[in-house]
Amino acid sequence: MEVRSRLVELQKTRKRRLPINETSDLSELQQEANSDDDEENSQANLIKFEQGITQMGAVSLWHGGHRYIKKFGKYWRCSTKDCPATAKAEEKDGQFVGTLGEEEHNHPPAIQKKVCEEIRSKMKKDNNPVLGELRANVPDEVYIALGSDDALKQLLRRFIFH
Repeated sequence: MEVRSRLVELQKTRKRRLPINETSDLSELQQEANSDDDEENSQANLIKFEQGITQMGAVSLWHGGHRYIKKFGKYWRCSTKDCPATAKAEEKDGQFVGTLGEEEHNHPPAIQKKVCEEIRSKMKKDNNPVLGELRANVPDEVYIALGSDDALKQLLRRFIFH
């Protein structure tokens, strides 16, 4: 048994792993421990994403002030054009749950963008929205990001007449 423990120590120091006899008790214990760790890590890294709607009406995901749009299947990408950040999410019980990709965002989060998106979607759903009421209780950053009153009126006209 001393040879096996020495072999395990050598494997830790080498870049390439030496094969271990499959019938040994040590290899079975290691495989069980590794499978338990993998399951715990996959469950621990799951993130709940907030759901949003893009200007075109498609589903978008929000996490940490960053917006993700659907790439294909269950893969999502950051909505900023040159950002390499990705996510992998699936819908479970009406909630999107998944993991973030390896790449980091190359831009700061835009939290006010989410609030603007919610206000604009609320404007589209409401039959006769009053712009003053919509702009009344929003922070300054969101107020600026919403755009001018004329831009919001045009948005409503486009939505109502088309």
